[in-house]
Amino acid sequence: MALCKYGPDGDCGRKTVVRDMCMTHYRRWRAGEPLDNPVRGYRRYEEGPDGKVIPVQAPAPSPKRKRKKPFEAELALYAS
Repeated sequence: MALCKYGPDGDCGRKTVVRDMCMTHYRRWRAGEPLDNPVRGYRRYEEGPDGKVIPVQAPAPSPKRKRKKPFEAELALYAS
């Protein structure tokens, strides 16, 4: 498996797909964009309290609201 040879350090680190380029660099090349801009990593990392690199945890999804039945207030009036 060959790795992409483009990027700011001369080593992108992604798998080669076409012309010794990863898909991101190939799309940039086709669009005429510069190839030496950095490519965002597959996963975001940050430095932990002890200085080690740890993956960033995604925020917890917001709780779902319970859906009310349609015309609930009107049905309550009929019931009384």
